[in-house]
Amino acid sequence: MEENSSQTTSQSSSSQSNPFLIGDAIEPEVELDNEKDDDEIPQALTESYSEITLLRKFCENPSAEEDDGASGRKRPDSLIVDEWMKQMDGTFARDGNLTHFVAENLEQKIKLSSPVTGKYASSGGSKMNTPSANALPKNFMLPSHLTQVDSNVLNDIEIEASYLAASVDNLTENLQSLLHSISSITADNVDCYKNAVNKLTDCMDANIKHMYTIMAKTEEISNAMKPVEELATKVRDLKKLVDLFESNL
Repeated sequence: MEENSSQTTSQSSSSQSNPFLIGDAIEPEVELDNEKDDDEIPQALTESYSEITLLRKFCENPSAEEDDGASGRKRPDSLIVDEWMKQMDGTFARDGNLTHFVAENLEQKIKLSSPVTGKYASSGGSKMNTPSANALPKNFMLPSHLTQVDSNVLNDIEIEASYLAASVDNLTENLQSLLHSISSITADNVDCYKNAVNKLTDCMDANIKHMYTIMAKTEEISNAMKPVEELATKVRDLKKLVDLFESNL
């Protein structure tokens, strides 16, 4: 009884001292879930999975890390990062107490630094390293030369292209007929303008001719009126004589 009580007290103290410890009743289910998920995860684990595994290791054996830290080197008071940063690919600069470092090809370095499991490292595939790759359809994960094209899509494209070609032909025919009608209208307008100009010139010529004939007739009339003036002078003289006779009578 004393041994059982000591075991229960040790188990309760260990569970209270380590809140991250996972119980024995939960570990088999987690292992079964991990075995089921091994077939569904992509080629490389993400940082979230690696953090979960490290947390589980720390919970299962928290003294291992303390032993490693105790047996390791002593932590230095200051870090000499100048030589270390100069050896890396990037731009290094100092501004007083501030140190500026701009890395080159940061995206490629992040991809290379992601952990890869031994099960999927040998395959050498090019699948995505994020858990969202499971949500993508298989056609997006396949190479471009293995993707299949639906024949119905090609048939629909061909039908739509034929409809488009027929519409373009009808449009060109309608445009041609409109251009012919416009050209005929312009030709009729040119003919009307030409006829109007010809008739106007004919009318102007006739008016000029009539003007000259009127001028000739007026000259003839003026020449014919010369004896009338002589008769008018004679009539005046006769009128004077008549006036004298009346005055004497």
